[in-house]
Amino acid sequence: MTDKGFNDEALILKVKNWQTADKYAVCFSRGHGKISFLAYGARYARTNGGRLVQPFAVLDMNFFAGKKLDTLKSCELISYPLQFDLKQMAYAALIAEVTENLTEEHQPQEEIYELLLAVRSVLTKHNPRLVALSYIVKLLFLTGILPNCQSCVNCGKPAEGDAYFSVVQGGLVCNDCHGGEELPFGTEAQEFMAQLLTLDFNNPQPFKVRGGALMELEKILQRFIVFQTDKPLKSLGFLSQTGF
Repeated sequence: MTDKGFNDEALILKVKNWQTADKYAVCFSRGHGKISFLAYGARYARTNGGRLVQPFAVLDMNFFAGKKLDTLKSCELISYPLQFDLKQMAYAALIAEVTENLTEEHQPQEEIYELLLAVRSVLTKHNPRLVALSYIVKLLFLTGILPNCQSCVNCGKPAEGDAYFSVVQGGLVCNDCHGGEELPFGTEAQEFMAQLLTLDFNNPQPFKVRGGALMELEKILQRFIVFQTDKPLKSLGFLSQTGF
């Protein structure tokens, strides 16, 4: 550990107990990107700062920089965690996990931080399943790995009608190039993905989507993210168990 310190505004993504009285946590900050850190003594009742480190709290945080992990020095509350119901909590966990898996330590990207604040504010007001899926599409765009769905990744022919999706190649595959291993990617799912990318969280417009197209797009994006990160999405297990 070094003596170098820094300060930033951050949203807590994940918290778990560490050793006897400490917490290990991951946050995404405005000016420093993702930060993994230890909060020593945070589980003691008398530790005011430690008690604030809760998922989806927004904090003003002071850190000591470390070689592998940073250490929380102190923090002040900006906004308490929201009171999620079980369904909202499940999709908040998915949002947090996808963000953690798709971002790198100390790689600033303020647009992602602003997106997290925006999705946090609407998760309790609108269908959390659609909100989470829209967030994932937007996050893929901001991280530069949004799949190519405008044309076939093999022949370059513009997308026309129902097609397929290659997880390995990262994009749409036309009927002529379809090899049998790709996932179905119908016109409705393609249009739905484009709609989610442009959805304004501050002023969301109502829209309808069939359950089949919704599940089709979810399957594509989940498999694509797992392939890109080589990490399973553990939060999907809870969503599956609860039927959300």
